[in-house]
Amino acid sequence: MKGSLFLSRDFGILVMALAVVSLGFGLLAPIVPQLAARLGMSEGQMGGIFALFSVAFVLALPPAGYLTDRIGRRTMLMSGIAVFGLTTLLMAFITDALQFAVLRTLEGVGAAMTAPSAFALVVDLVPPDKRATAMGVEGTAQTLGILGGPAIGGFVAGEIDFYYPFYVGAALSFVCCAMVMLVREPPVKGAQEHPSLLTMFGAWKRNAEQNAKLTALTVRGLVMGVVQGLWNLGLLLYMYNRIGMTETEVGIAISLGTAAMAAGTLYFGRMADKHGKLPFLLGGGVLMAAGLGMMVFARDIVGVYILMIVMDLGGAMSNPSVGALLADVMLKEERGRVMGAYQTVQGIGNIIGFSALGVAYEMISPEAPIVMCSMALFVATGIIAVYVRESPAAEKAPAPPAPAVVDRDP
Repeated sequence: MKGSLFLSRDFGILVMALAVVSLGFGLLAPIVPQLAARLGMSEGQMGGIFALFSVAFVLALPPAGYLTDRIGRRTMLMSGIAVFGLTTLLMAFITDALQFAVLRTLEGVGAAMTAPSAFALVVDLVPPDKRATAMGVEGTAQTLGILGGPAIGGFVAGEIDFYYPFYVGAALSFVCCAMVMLVREPPVKGAQEHPSLLTMFGAWKRNAEQNAKLTALTVRGLVMGVVQGLWNLGLLLYMYNRIGMTETEVGIAISLGTAAMAAGTLYFGRMADKHGKLPFLLGGGVLMAAGLGMMVFARDIVGVYILMIVMDLGGAMSNPSVGALLADVMLKEERGRVMGAYQTVQGIGNIIGFSALGVAYEMISPEAPIVMCSMALFVATGIIAVYVRESPAAEKAPAPPAPAVVDRDP
């Protein structure tokens, strides 16, 4: 990439496309749990079926990471978004829990196709000293897309027709695919051997041996996966069942938090490039954990709104730094596979989190998943505080283990 990050045609198209598909995703955030409830599922059944998403995600990541490096980031990204669009459309027509489970599984496959490819393509398009800023730009674009989605989706579902958001979300996904087609993917020079489907964890091991920070970041990813599994569904169920919020009110809560993230992500990404990534990662983690822990004391809608803003502001502080630190410790030609391994571990955490949700929610209390999330967030932040040290200058990608690798720098 040449010139200013903000003047890059391809990076600009990519982040706009991700904003479009994020808007479609945001439309569905407050209503998918309600769709499951309409199908007669208990909280435990919801947790089990939502875990299917993570199981499919984990199982599909090895071929997805391999294909990202083998056939190209753009092709995989478009394919994954198309799968999301199709499953979103079909959600409007399901009539039983089995159909819901099948579509959630297919969504997991689509997510596995997009996750390593989007990360690798974003990083490929920017220089090393702009990685945190790039993650901030990408995160801001996606959060701006998501920003209006929950409020609009909740309002449309609650006041007009419950199924309309699924149609709009599917259409936005196909628009995103068309936009990604316009991105010119940079060539990636790598080893003389073609990557093998079975080398995903071998690639992770090579990179981890060159830079031990990848191990600490991956352990944190596992813990954060557990948090996401508990948080994504458990917090929504808490709002509906304990606070008594409506679909519209839940949508507004999600949008307010997203607005805080959109307002801070780019700023904190740029600050992390200037002043160091670690302080923002740690500060954001503490803010998320504290805000979520205080949610159990919320007894009205205003309190929920305030805490959602606090939590997502913490996410805005930490997310760009996490992505940039991961990029710093991966070889360019192996990013698809290494990110696939990282996200496999995170997906295993999702499975654990979703599986624990039903037990914690039904057998302990609606507050239990939130308390567990808060504690896990503190653990994840502590792992980074103890095991990761940041060099004053931006780190270079780890040196390759063999001279067959000919292009080290992004």
